[in-house]
Amino acid sequence: MSLRRNRLLPVCAAVCAFALGACSGSGGADGSSQSKGGGDTGGVIPLADAKTVLRNYAEVNNAANTTQDGEKTATVESGALLGQSKASFHQYPAWTKKEQTESEKPFSYPVEGARFYIPPKGSADFFLVDTRITGEGIAEGRRRLLAFKQVVDDEAKSGKAWKAVAVGEITGALPAVAEDGDGFASPVATADKVGSVKAGDLVALSQDFYVTGGKKAAATFAETDSVKAWKKAYANRASFKDHCVDGEYEAGAGGADTAYGVRTKDGGALVLYDFGYRYKNWGKAECGGNDLHLTDLPVVTKIYFDGRTTILNLTRIDSVMAMAVVPPSGKKVRVTGYRDQLTYAQ
Repeated sequence: MSLRRNRLLPVCAAVCAFALGACSGSGGADGSSQSKGGGDTGGVIPLADAKTVLRNYAEVNNAANTTQDGEKTATVESGALLGQSKASFHQYPAWTKKEQTESEKPFSYPVEGARFYIPPKGSADFFLVDTRITGEGIAEGRRRLLAFKQVVDDEAKSGKAWKAVAVGEITGALPAVAEDGDGFASPVATADKVGSVKAGDLVALSQDFYVTGGKKAAATFAETDSVKAWKKAYANRASFKDHCVDGEYEAGAGGADTAYGVRTKDGGALVLYDFGYRYKNWGKAECGGNDLHLTDLPVVTKIYFDGRTTILNLTRIDSVMAMAVVPPSGKKVRVTGYRDQLTYAQ
């Protein structure tokens, strides 16, 4: 995936903005560190190998982005992140020339100054990295949190490979990550609880903002810009100029519904997670229930409808990847940023 162009933002444009109308630690020599700086043994992956994984990820990503090669990307990505990448490549022909050029510019994740949050061996099958992203046109000091997971890979000699599965944009200071006496991080997987909430609960709760406006989720989340945008999407689900188009959101496919995190010193956690939703539109019965006329939706019309701009109804399937700071209580979860990727339309 072009991780330059498809950046995670604190606020993403609401999906409803689409135009629709009804026809009438201690560092190594390079400055990187493994949490506090535990040695190169005892973790789910040696620190030296984790650095290699990070370097290789950026290198392969850059090569894949120049040719929109989803199969190449699949050698270093998995899960919802890979799904978003392949969707981006599929939609590439509908992008503007400027967007295409931007997506192909190389970037890097320097290991210098990166912090590797590596859990103890046997406690998890993933690790996280807090790293800078650099390259032409990228703001100085921009940082990301990435999750890498060991997944089955028949092409790998060992039968397994470390692949990126989640990414979040870091905005502002984050709580310090907890570490044991050897400098290893404490993992938080999908089923693990932080206070009153399981990391995996963030999936359905986030979907609830789209489906109901947050009737169930509001008590768990803080009112961040990201949450406000999700609630706005729900509020505007049927807000169109001619008042003849209806719309609704449903929880659904599009994400892998997974969570990866590490515990923080205050007893909370940093969590990367993903979820999916479906957004449906149709002509209102009181207006005759006529076909929909699509405007300013080049990706939908060109990629998924063979250029057609008039259809009976529209369903878009999206994958969302989010980053959250979970307090020790499990309440007032702060979603610091998210990325919404259209993966299919019908």
